[in-house]
Amino acid sequence: MNQGIRQLIHEQVSADTQIAGMLAAYNGTPAFFYQKAPSDSRKGWGDPRYPRADFNLDTRQDPERKTAGTLTVNIWCTTECPAIGAMDPDRAIEQRMMELISGTFYTGADRTTVCAEWERSDEFVAEVNNAAGNTTPEVYGLTMTFLLMEFPVQISTTPDPIQGLNAWVKTHFPPMAAIAYDEMPPIWKPSDETPAIYWRFEGTASTSRQSYAVTWYTGTFAAHVITENVTERNKWTKAIIEWAQLDGEVILADASPMFINRITVRHNAAPLRDGQLELTGQYGVLRVEDAQIRLLHPYYNWANEYKSKEEG
Repeated sequence: MNQGIRQLIHEQVSADTQIAGMLAAYNGTPAFFYQKAPSDSRKGWGDPRYPRADFNLDTRQDPERKTAGTLTVNIWCTTECPAIGAMDPDRAIEQRMMELISGTFYTGADRTTVCAEWERSDEFVAEVNNAAGNTTPEVYGLTMTFLLMEFPVQISTTPDPIQGLNAWVKTHFPPMAAIAYDEMPPIWKPSDETPAIYWRFEGTASTSRQSYAVTWYTGTFAAHVITENVTERNKWTKAIIEWAQLDGEVILADASPMFINRITVRHNAAPLRDGQLELTGQYGVLRVEDAQIRLLHPYYNWANEYKSKEEG
């Protein structure tokens, strides 16, 4: 996951024309590097050599969401760097990095989707050699920290409630992008007009409602509704609730229904981590008939043969 997402972040930032006008150049491209910038003495640097930026990814195992982690972006400036507009150069670059990265979804070739969300920014001053005669300008900057959250594919076997919920949403709300269901662009950010939704399986349990052909289960699902602002997110959430109440069921891939028992709104829940909707539904799985045992020594009723002779 690291390599694919890392390449997408590097491509996104390096291709931005605003960032290109803010950072120094190295080999004709913006001075934005993975982990560490090349030495100042290496060929390829233009003049000036600052501001520059580098980034790093740290991922960790998450039992529910597969992986999570952090993205750190370091912005390096010197006291000789001019202001950008009316802002200090590090703050201007930070603002643009925020606009580019925070809330963006990155999908690799393996369909792994990760979202980055800004958490904090910390200032720093780099240590310099203050020996006599040293005129090296002071180096300072910012470290931006973004939280990473993975959105793994949830679809499993038929009848799959997650697949059914995604198809149901696409029927009623075509502008919504269903994460881990639709073909996602490599780099994409939801908007108020084209929000994102992610259905997640929270758990299931069998019920006492059984029949000869069907075993019934009660599943709990969470929906993450992601937009630019809270007001629009609440509107989309309300619309989903109303359609769910009107329909009362979701038709799964095998044409069987999943009955919606309850749907709850959690407006204070984190959109990326928890999701604002919790839906409880009951769906059935066809039971597989036991194989019939073949008779090795079938009993032959000779009385039937004797009866047929008498009738003849």
